[in-house]
Amino acid sequence: MELTEEQRKQAEANRLAAIAKRKALSQSSSADFPHQQKLSNYWRIAKCPKLAQENARIPKPSQVSSTQLSKKFQARIEICSPDSFSITPATLPGFLYQGDEECLKRLQNLLSDVMPSHYTQDSGGQKACVYKLRDYGSVLSCLRKSKEIEIKEIPHLTLRVVETFSHGFITGQWKPVRPEHLSEEDVNELTRKLPGTLLNALLPFQLEGLKFGLRRGGRCLIADEMGLGKTLQAIAIAGCFMNEGSILVVCPAVLRYSWAEELERWLPFCLPSDIHLVFGHLDNPAYLSKCPRVVVISYTMLHHLRKTMLEHEWALLIVDESHHLRCSRKASESGEIQTVLDLAEKVRRIVLLSGTPSLSRPYDIFHQINILWPGLLGETKYKFAETYCAVNFAQTTQGFKDFSKGVRLEELNLLLSQTVMVCPWFSCT
Repeated sequence: MELTEEQRKQAEANRLAAIAKRKALSQSSSADFPHQQKLSNYWRIAKCPKLAQENARIPKPSQVSSTQLSKKFQARIEICSPDSFSITPATLPGFLYQGDEECLKRLQNLLSDVMPSHYTQDSGGQKACVYKLRDYGSVLSCLRKSKEIEIKEIPHLTLRVVETFSHGFITGQWKPVRPEHLSEEDVNELTRKLPGTLLNALLPFQLEGLKFGLRRGGRCLIADEMGLGKTLQAIAIAGCFMNEGSILVVCPAVLRYSWAEELERWLPFCLPSDIHLVFGHLDNPAYLSKCPRVVVISYTMLHHLRKTMLEHEWALLIVDESHHLRCSRKASESGEIQTVLDLAEKVRRIVLLSGTPSLSRPYDIFHQINILWPGLLGETKYKFAETYCAVNFAQTTQGFKDFSKGVRLEELNLLLSQTVMVCPWFSCT
């Protein structure tokens, strides 16, 4: 159908009005472009409510003066050895970083009254100045005088524990610091109870691992690499406490027979009839007239028999492949993990075995350490993450906290190796 003259005029008027409107919008966008460019990073993830709330707390560039941008930085203090700590300059969000050399120079001028022992590189490759642990209070007082430095202090409990253990490091003599810890005399007396064949089979580092675990009252994480005899060390520790009651071994299902064979081999006084393997509900130790000296059970069956296993009193708990007790981001853990955690609360002596205790992420090790020394790494796994993990928000439709990257790893390594972990080094990479 052909348009009338009046309809053609109306269509042309509508077209010209649309062009004018689009041109006005384009000019308005161009005028606001600098402001939009500054806030583009904040708008990029504004669809996620949790992330939008975090971005709302980020200071606007206009609120930071040029003087502040050129001066303020963070001084991260971290323990790097049993008797020393390092100070590393780091950037602060919203402030222009002047570089390591300039910040180190300012730190040196501020701390001129305190003599640094030397300079070194931290685990991230940054240059840091090192001071003696005994000067920590003086250094902290000097840093607090400057308003241009934000101080990231050593966690209070970590500092207190390392200072306590450093006395033994300096003197070379072990001193019990917790109720469950044993003296050197008690350790020597316990090792003499072990069969000669077992003691003669231990290599020097394995014998030292045995003594480490005994000094800690049988509460330790043996974190040697695969093939270095973690099982043998755990059996040696268990052999020292066999007279205290029944021993429970929790391991992957495929390792139950291996554990039974190793126990029979290294503990001659432990007969095959003294070792009970749990394969199903009918093997529940509660059905036996007398509880065996050793019970070997898988993670799954322990969960299925949770009630009766928690009711029994165990003298010592061995958890093989303990890295299965990894932390989840959720508030609660899976049934299998929670059963082990609940059981550990009731057992006095606990030996954990893992060739990969950190799974390359420090966050995953929290439960293992908290079992052995409750509260050492913080009241909860989230408190621990705030100190030793770089907590980031992952960009997803739901939004969640990412704990995959660790911080203060050198300090964490030292803390664990002095307190509960038998390991030549702590892999955090």
